[in-house]
Amino acid sequence: MSKKLFVSIVIIFVAAANCLHSQEYDTYLYKSDFRIGVTFGANMNLQRSVLLWPDINCKLTETKDGFKNKLGKSYGIFIGHEKALKNERLRWGFDIAPCYSIERWTADFENDTNGNITTIENYIVTIFLDEGFYLSYLLNDRFAINAGLNLYESLIFPIITTFSTVDRNGGKLDNNPLYSEFELMEPDGKKITDMVKFGFKAGARLRLGATYNINKRLFVSANAYYSLPFYLSFSKDYIHFEGDEYGLGHLGVVGKYKTFVQNAGLMVSFGFKF
Repeated sequence: MSKKLFVSIVIIFVAAANCLHSQEYDTYLYKSDFRIGVTFGANMNLQRSVLLWPDINCKLTETKDGFKNKLGKSYGIFIGHEKALKNERLRWGFDIAPCYSIERWTADFENDTNGNITTIENYIVTIFLDEGFYLSYLLNDRFAINAGLNLYESLIFPIITTFSTVDRNGGKLDNNPLYSEFELMEPDGKKITDMVKFGFKAGARLRLGATYNINKRLFVSANAYYSLPFYLSFSKDYIHFEGDEYGLGHLGVVGKYKTFVQNAGLMVSFGFKF
């Protein structure tokens, strides 16, 4: 989903909200409503997400604090439903959101022979489905707080890995033969025939947030998340980063993804009720 498409969806939702007639009563304490809108946000892993180590022929040494989890971004759409309990200020809700997400990490390695720094950068693209239940409490007609539990399932698309190398003076080396290209390798050294390798991840998320009712139809909400994955299909795979275009041998860096990596994030949603 491109940014232009995302903005177009927001405009459509706002226009549709002005055309819809809300089914609620004259107060915000109505019994039930359906919700639809757009959602976007960011997240960050709370610990290192992949282990890297040199093999016996490696001339590279990972620099101190050289591994960095970068801020991930996601956006999508959501649909949901809220219903009042006996105390009409207390409500329970359910929502489901398909989202597009980009995450990445980088690692810096120093060449022991010349001091050049080579950076490995991984881009991870996922399409995930997030569904959850929550309880919401209306503090007043405008403002509500909520807490709940979500589950998510992610389809991981082929991971994109890039290399870049700079010399001691910070100059970029565009044609460094040792690091000019890479290949993903199996543990036995054989090439993976299809570079289009998909993966799968699943986990649970605790959520805590608030909602502001702009008017009887429109609302905006923000939810903080703490995520704990319980399955990652890549966790048993080893990856070898290659760079032997000129027969100089492989890069010498081996990697392995970790399974249980906690994650924290924030999602902001904008939508309407009907």
